[in-house]
Amino acid sequence: MTARRLLVIVNPSARGGRGARALARLRGDAGSRWVESRDAAHLRELVGGAQDGRFEAVAVAGGDGTVALALAGLQGGQRVPLAILPTGSGNDFARDCGVPTAIAAAWATALAGAVRTVDVAEAGPGGPRYGCVGSVGLDELALRVLYASRWPRSRALNIYAALRGLAAYRPREVAVTWAGGEFRGPVMFVAVMNTRSYGGGFRVTPAARIDDGALDLCIVRAAGKLRLMRQLPRLLRGTHVDLPEMVMGRSPWVRVDGEPLTVCLDGELDLARTPIEFRCLPRALSLLVPEAAG
Repeated sequence: MTARRLLVIVNPSARGGRGARALARLRGDAGSRWVESRDAAHLRELVGGAQDGRFEAVAVAGGDGTVALALAGLQGGQRVPLAILPTGSGNDFARDCGVPTAIAAAWATALAGAVRTVDVAEAGPGGPRYGCVGSVGLDELALRVLYASRWPRSRALNIYAALRGLAAYRPREVAVTWAGGEFRGPVMFVAVMNTRSYGGGFRVTPAARIDDGALDLCIVRAAGKLRLMRQLPRLLRGTHVDLPEMVMGRSPWVRVDGEPLTVCLDGELDLARTPIEFRCLPRALSLLVPEAAG
């Protein structure tokens, strides 16, 4: 198969700059155009502008936050498939979709892979889209720890931030409704997932599928902080779902009501607030994956 004409958009801040450096040996490909995004708005603009037929695919190099920016750039319509070069600290969306984690293999997929359609999620009608998670609760505190840190993003830093956030968090009253279920009461956090994991491997909804037309829900009821800290390894492994503090669900939509709370979307703050309704957009994204995964 002839290699595709690609526009490759590099997020230079992914993984503290280490992600961009990992791509250096690929830049000699004469059939592709490479560009570094200046900021989030520029990345969205580049992705949207590449739908005009000049390229056969658009590759974004970064992590889950970069993918979310690409999804925002595609809200005006997608005409060419997206490829992911997973150079971020998490890469949970790429992993769930079957994109190789090795950069050389991901590059080969961008050039000659198969097209697969997968679900994405929307936070509010016409609102921001995300690939992995929309959450309310202690994730906000954990993200503020991450943003304040001078250390590069990593799984270890994500775990540290989660523990710091848990130590400082005060449970919030929410009302959560979904097709076939409801919950009212104080929570530690509410995660509305499109993927099995987020944050570099927190397997919050281990039974989730990326192409089933539904979102998976994990609610952690208010509970003792020491007990929850002890259960963190189970959350990482995805063996927590039967714990009494957990409420799990699956639905095409999930609504969260209550006092105005920050909604975190794939590691970004201040894009939305409650009350909010999350919706699955079935097979809304055309993505390049290896032939066997397609």
